[in-house]
Amino acid sequence: MPGDQSPRREGPWPDALVRGTRFEVIPVPGIIATVAAHLPPGMRVSVTASRKHGLDATLAAARALAEQGYVAIPHLAARQIADEAELQRILDDLASSGVQELFVIAGDAPHPAGDFEGSLHLLEAMGTSGRSFEIGVGAYPEGHPFAPSEAESMRLLQEKARYASVLVTQLCFDAGALLDWVRRLREHGLRTPVRPGIAGPTDVARLLRIGARVGVGPSLRLLTRQGSGIRHLLGPGGWSPDTLLEELAPSFADPRYGLEGLHVYTFNAVEASAAWWHSGDGRRGGDESPAVSR
Repeated sequence: MPGDQSPRREGPWPDALVRGTRFEVIPVPGIIATVAAHLPPGMRVSVTASRKHGLDATLAAARALAEQGYVAIPHLAARQIADEAELQRILDDLASSGVQELFVIAGDAPHPAGDFEGSLHLLEAMGTSGRSFEIGVGAYPEGHPFAPSEAESMRLLQEKARYASVLVTQLCFDAGALLDWVRRLREHGLRTPVRPGIAGPTDVARLLRIGARVGVGPSLRLLTRQGSGIRHLLGPGGWSPDTLLEELAPSFADPRYGLEGLHVYTFNAVEASAAWWHSGDGRRGGDESPAVSR
């Protein structure tokens, strides 16, 4: 794999960058109407799980999105689920609602609500549920406040990847750091596709506030540091993903990296993210057809 970033490129984004991209939303009141107003049915929409809004809000939003023709991807937070009986009810309900994809995380609760301490334990239980879903798991190229050492994180990720079809990263701002981490994954024999997590267009203050809360690593702080090598990613109107994607695009076109689509953190600014994605700047002539539910 190349060690340096390739030159800037003209023309469409690589198919691997466009294909499978999803937009993450927070399940607050009114979010279903907001999605429907700005994203066409068939698009992939990921729904977060948090202590503040509760798992029921996540599941209800996912069911509503699926009913309206979206590929809904609810987050299942292990620490919010009491036991295998509750897990089975959740999986049965989601399957009957047409949900076919899940994103499994540990969750940010300081203590588990029941039997599941972390995402690996939940994934193991899901494997005996009799239900089959496409599963994404979280990955942290720049570390996480509650993550163990890098070596232990790599071992845990290898365990989780046995159940997953894709690894979804935390917010990414430094293309070099992300690609270095992907190379380390491949050197450890981990071949699961990686979906980079990027922030949709937003102002810098909001980006810093949310990034600090979700535990993004050093690259976010570098965005506001004078003389930073990645400060060029900020435009006069705030943050836009375009320059970062220009830097990542050559690696999407290189199958040795195994990069697959984007996970766009909208912070519920769905209108701005959708307008960017469907504009010439967002797609660069890539495949405009919405995802088709399988």
